[in-house]
Amino acid sequence: MGLRRLRRPLAAAGLLLGAAATVALRNADSRLDPVSWRPPESPDLSGPLAENRALTDCDHVLTAEGPEDVAFDADGRLYTGAENGTVYRTTEPVTRDTVNADLEPVADTGGRPLALEFAGDDLLVCVAEVGLVSVAQDGTVTELATEVGGRDVVFADDLYIEDGVVYFTDASKHPVFQDELFELQDTGRLLAYDRETGETRILLKGLGFANGIALGPDDESLLITETSRYRITRFWHRGELEGRVERWTENLVGYPDNVDRDPDGNYWVAIPSLRDPMLERLHRYPGLKRQLGKFPEAVIEQVSGDPYGLVLKLDADGEVTDSLHDPTGRVHGVTSATPHEGALYLGSLFGDHVTRYPLDG
Repeated sequence: MGLRRLRRPLAAAGLLLGAAATVALRNADSRLDPVSWRPPESPDLSGPLAENRALTDCDHVLTAEGPEDVAFDADGRLYTGAENGTVYRTTEPVTRDTVNADLEPVADTGGRPLALEFAGDDLLVCVAEVGLVSVAQDGTVTELATEVGGRDVVFADDLYIEDGVVYFTDASKHPVFQDELFELQDTGRLLAYDRETGETRILLKGLGFANGIALGPDDESLLITETSRYRITRFWHRGELEGRVERWTENLVGYPDNVDRDPDGNYWVAIPSLRDPMLERLHRYPGLKRQLGKFPEAVIEQVSGDPYGLVLKLDADGEVTDSLHDPTGRVHGVTSATPHEGALYLGSLFGDHVTRYPLDG
């Protein structure tokens, strides 16, 4: 999530609130129309959420600026996107022992590449402020879906491909994710692009920063993380229950980003930041949040969470069964946890490395 790496904790929101009361901003227009919300009390870091240092010593597989997600081609090379808009790949296949891999550029996406997934030889990429694109083997970039329902695809975020259909999230109408977190108007959408017809449809609206997406436990539904609401929603995209929506899991300990299913049917949810008590108190006062919308986007973009590494493991019922932590912040801002050949490959929009956590020790 997000377009730029962020360097100040959400506690900076307190400073912004103080400044928001100044005369200089009193008469300015706000781009936000915030609502009030009282979030449920955050779970304690105990039981399966107990703090540990499982991620602290993870190997650095490669270095890039803000590698949000990863994908592997048929030859085992790892692909990722970077803050400068470029999709890179490793020059050699990645193995369980690969560290500090060399990279080569593949394509310039014209925006901020987020999620990536292969469909045959084509690499499909969600590109913020562009939409859904396809990257050919020669690096040619083709825009597939940039507008639907009279609204631009502002924040294409994650994707899942099934039977020629690309299911992908458009996280928010706001190009800066903090605006959605403050406003809470739930402008996220679930979209479907048909690769044969070129048609894009809206499947679901009203999602709170629609972020990660994965196939559900029954293979007939999709799981969509709602970052601003600390939950994962389940949507049946086919089968007897087609069109049904339910909350799969709620009141997560942090802001959920990408979600990935492993071969055993478990789910790995990346948590780039723990919940922030100050922001949660702020949600009670929409008038104060409106003042934040008077600041330039460049100021709001600097608001982020404290450095903390966290990935949650959930079972098929949406229950947290384990968690991987790095309280030191060496591994932090984890935005994806991709299972591949016995390991998790961790992307980070806010860091400079893809790291690897071995699942079998």
